[in-house]
Amino acid sequence: MSRSTTTLRAVLGAVCISALVLLVGCGRIAPSGFSGDVDALLARGESFATALVNRSPERLSDPEIVALGYLERARLGLGSPFRLIEFALSDPDLPEDIRTDLAYGLLARALDGRIYSVDPGIMDMVWLAGVPASRPAGKEQLELINRAIVGAPTARAGERTVRLAYLLAESERTVQPGQEVMIAHVVSLLADRRRATEDADLLLRTAAVRQVDPLVLLRQWRRELRFQVEQPSLAAVSVREEEAEARESPELALALRTLAQRQSAPVSLVTPKMPATPPGGRSLLGQVAAERLRALAATRNYPAQAPVTVAVAINRDGLLGRRPLGPAELDARQIFIDEAINEERLAAGAAALAASGADAGPRLPLIMIQAATFLRVWNQEDPWFPGDVAPRARDLEARFGLAAIRFDDDVDATWRPYYLRMLGRSLTDLQRVAPTLSVRGLQIHIGELPSHFSALALHEPRSRTLYLPPRSGAGTIAHEIAHDLDWQLARRRYGTRGGYATDMAVRDHRGDRIAAAMMELSTALTQPTTEVALRPHATRPAEVFARGTDWLVAAVLASDGRLGGYLTSFQDPILTGYGTTRGPDITGAAVPALLSILDAVAPVSAGTREWALETYGPSRSLTPMELARAVTTAGLGLAADQRLQAIGQAGRRSFEAVSGCRFASTEGLRRLVVAQRSLAEASLSAAARGAAIDGVRALAVERGEESLEPAADAWLARRLYGAPEPIDPSIEELVPAFEDLLLHARLVERGPAATTAATAFHVSPGTSLCGGNPFAADTPVGRFRGTVGTPGR
Repeated sequence: MSRSTTTLRAVLGAVCISALVLLVGCGRIAPSGFSGDVDALLARGESFATALVNRSPERLSDPEIVALGYLERARLGLGSPFRLIEFALSDPDLPEDIRTDLAYGLLARALDGRIYSVDPGIMDMVWLAGVPASRPAGKEQLELINRAIVGAPTARAGERTVRLAYLLAESERTVQPGQEVMIAHVVSLLADRRRATEDADLLLRTAAVRQVDPLVLLRQWRRELRFQVEQPSLAAVSVREEEAEARESPELALALRTLAQRQSAPVSLVTPKMPATPPGGRSLLGQVAAERLRALAATRNYPAQAPVTVAVAINRDGLLGRRPLGPAELDARQIFIDEAINEERLAAGAAALAASGADAGPRLPLIMIQAATFLRVWNQEDPWFPGDVAPRARDLEARFGLAAIRFDDDVDATWRPYYLRMLGRSLTDLQRVAPTLSVRGLQIHIGELPSHFSALALHEPRSRTLYLPPRSGAGTIAHEIAHDLDWQLARRRYGTRGGYATDMAVRDHRGDRIAAAMMELSTALTQPTTEVALRPHATRPAEVFARGTDWLVAAVLASDGRLGGYLTSFQDPILTGYGTTRGPDITGAAVPALLSILDAVAPVSAGTREWALETYGPSRSLTPMELARAVTTAGLGLAADQRLQAIGQAGRRSFEAVSGCRFASTEGLRRLVVAQRSLAEASLSAAARGAAIDGVRALAVERGEESLEPAADAWLARRLYGAPEPIDPSIEELVPAFEDLLLHARLVERGPAATTAATAFHVSPGTSLCGGNPFAADTPVGRFRGTVGTPGR
């Protein structure tokens, strides 16, 4: 035991005697919070962190520059602060005293919420209806979001509430369509800020009561998966959280509409802006510190991390294509793209880019928030540094029956143990999901793809080789192993090599049970979640099966509180990561279909099967988001009248789907059912309003091309929101048709409410539909009941 640890234990021992006296006398921790000595440790850590930030970079030692980089990574939300603390405590380039002070500095900042910074400019990309580009409302939106998260029963309830509110706002055209994923990125980080703050509070209080070193307890809690900020997004949701989501989201959608109306008013009528969400702030790294950290990070040579490299890669063209770019700015951006391969180099490179003035535009903040969100699935990662131990290739070959593990010659020798460790842990986690899964005979090549392929990773069926590029392979392994299972099934069932059973079944074996299962799976997993159509490659049977298996792996691990970031980047139906994976649609038909295919090659356990069907299958109770989305997406692409009819039908079914089938108190279930029905009404109203707005605009364009669209928007603003603008004479003859659309929308809105008015004051869980899902039969072949004994990502 080190001297510093012994001293800390002695300090906490004295501290906790008084803390325990308070517990005995009062039954709780003192209202003042932590004991004085723990406060002293936090103050010491904060003093250390503040000194690093304020001291001239030229006076900082190399270890202090590295420590400053950790603080910047925490500010940006590049991983859980507890993960960063454990990495810092294991960092071979940090002396013991710096490790401890840095750890407490990070804890202090987590406790105060000075982490997971979100640039308000990101929200300026989310346009509100009628608000001119010269009057961005990003700060105000961020403030509304933050209030909703802080005021919710839990961070998860707040996160889900905001997502659902924006879905409603988008449906009624308060928010420009297509912003759902952007909102999910922002909200996830703000919710993680609250989670981490609550985790830090609980950790320090528990350490004081138990008389243990908080940093020792931190490591223990990480092994036990205790931190809520390190829990998977797919973890089960409580009745209380669902009720809050269904109840509060329409109110937040209304607040967004009010904000849009206020911001779109004449400037003289606009009230002062609300304060921005705290605490965004600038980088902790000035130009000199950023350049020093860049050089140190290159020397430290940590391996490439896919969540970072992919976030940079998908924004590469936007970062380099902004016009006008001078030669110096272009060179600086290219250097950033080339160097930002892990979180330390990303933080250093972004700060250097900002310090040089080459960060203009929204693309760099977008990279940072995407990288932070992608890294969430690595929050349970254990520390590893170059030189640390890892399994040998021949050990993994023997353990899993792999034919070979090979590296390209240009893969850094110091990185190879890291990727072997990643591979071993991934295959072990896969066998948690499907204990009978075998990869015997598979070859794994860690290196670049063959020259004629462009993907994150690749399973090549002719040679049965899995290619994992060092910069993008992590997070794709479940998807690519699914392709190998498909290859094994083709050999076993159809006696062929070099292809995939799912492709063959659909193409050549139409009467085959696998073909029937694939038909159901394809229908349930290839429906677009927005108005944007899927690419043809995404509808290929082998791809559909791989995406479905990828989702199942993430879901099963999440049910055990585990993240599988090396295996899959999938988080939830909106944050699908950097792959193409999607969860099952509202019918739930994908689950029995997927399980039936896996039965033929790698069956899951009986317990996993039962859980998957109950949680995601056709008879599950629908979530508030699913209930709302079923209504708001009904009839997309149809003419206004047909779309309104489809919305009305979906609205009636959403009322049927309201369910109180949960394990909770009777009063809790009653509140849940009431909130769900109110949400169903709000969803119907938003969808009908949005359909009418789209119909009015389409009619104006049809009659007068795009020149009449502004006049139609002005009419809508006056008619729906009470705006003072007079009617433009150019659209007077269209007004009766406009009014007909609005009348149809109002009639649709009143439909389900009228049918339930008689029982509006007699709501009970017993009136809801248990064990059923009125949307479950919405696939062409109905609910699948049968059983069956060279794509890249």
